[in-house]
Amino acid sequence: MAQLNTVKINWSKKGLNFNAQDEHGHTITIDTAKEFGGLDQGFRPAELLLVALAGCMSMDIVSILQKKGGCITSFDVTVQGYRAEKSPKEYEKIIVTFDCQGDYKHEDLERSFKLSRDKYCGVFATLQKPARIEFNL
Repeated sequence: MAQLNTVKINWSKKGLNFNAQDEHGHTITIDTAKEFGGLDQGFRPAELLLVALAGCMSMDIVSILQKKGGCITSFDVTVQGYRAEKSPKEYEKIIVTFDCQGDYKHEDLERSFKLSRDKYCGVFATLQKPARIEFNL
C-alpha cells in the first residue's frame, strides 16, 4: 500500500495568511505580499515548492555522502525558480546550485547527487512526472 502523507492548512482569518501543519505537529506559515492581500509573514506557496525540492535532494545527498565516509563541514543550496509572467505563473525553469564543503571525494558527491536525482528524491520525481491530483469539495 502507498505511503500516505497528510497536511492541513488553516486560514488565520487575517488577510491571506495560512498555517500549515503536518501529521507530526510541525507547522509553517504560508502567506503572500501585502500588495496581494497577505501579511507578508511566511513563505509563498510557489517558494515552498523550491524548498521541497532543495530539502529532499539535500537530505539524500548529505546522507549518502556521509555513508561513503565524507566529512561535510557545510552544505548550502540555492534554488532559482523562473516563473511565467502570465497566470498560472508556473515555473518554466528551475536552477539548483549545491555548495558542499568538507573532506570528501568529488566523485562521491557526484554519485550522491545522481542517486538523489535518479532514484531517491520523490519531489524531483513528482516534478518530472506530475502526480494525478483529485479534488474534493
